[in-house]
Amino acid sequence: MESSRFPCPCRWARSLGVAALLTSLSAIGSAACTSADPGNAPVAFPTGAERDTEVKHEACDMAAANAQRFDANGDGKPDMTRVPDASGRELCRVLDLNFDGAIDVFVYYDPAGRERRRESDYDRDGRADEIVSSRDGAVFLKERETNFDDKLDTWDYYEGGRLVRRERDSDGDGLIDQWWAFNDPTDDRCALVAMDRNVDGKPDPETVLDLCAEARAKQAAMPPRPQAPAPRPSGAAPLPTVPVLPAGAPTAPQPGGASPR
Repeated sequence: MESSRFPCPCRWARSLGVAALLTSLSAIGSAACTSADPGNAPVAFPTGAERDTEVKHEACDMAAANAQRFDANGDGKPDMTRVPDASGRELCRVLDLNFDGAIDVFVYYDPAGRERRRESDYDRDGRADEIVSSRDGAVFLKERETNFDDKLDTWDYYEGGRLVRRERDSDGDGLIDQWWAFNDPTDDRCALVAMDRNVDGKPDPETVLDLCAEARAKQAAMPPRPQAPAPRPSGAAPLPTVPVLPAGAPTAPQPGGASPR
């Protein structure tokens, strides 16, 4: 039995310059060439930038006879439902995280028991806003709906657990018109971004923007920080060495008195 909240099918750069971004884009299957004259009419479909924007829900039979239901807050409504197969292996799980009686998350598992898919509803409208796909327990794709039109518009791609590129349909026409290349492994806020302004399905080189260029320029212009002094060795300071005079040697005059005989 399908959940009524998730019907199925449902409605659901350090600045590297233009050349570096276009190289990244060509690696993800986008042609890195100069777009046509913006004054011309948009090219005919297909452009290669089309995307399926339907938010698809994967079935999870939460009403199955062998489903295991748990009521964490004692209100008589299940907050977690585990759905196993005939052998007892968990296939999927349904979660009400805020105890409001509405489903927030569907989680799906591979034969090894690792999470392979997660559908999350963040705005409590009964439809998924994000679908996270994993392979061997590691995320490789996040599909998101960000503008409340019940259509996917953002695709984030991961490698080795790190966000490496993003594709966006910013105007909801089903065509990718933004390409993001996350070029700084130490800061996932930094990216090179190119846009398609003439609807030909290709990034326009003149639109490339380095989100961290200004911050990098300021950092490069700053004077180097003074180096801290070397740390002193631990322990008490050594006592001064007292010279040992040979027997019978004259001593220095004593202040305020006569020289010793």
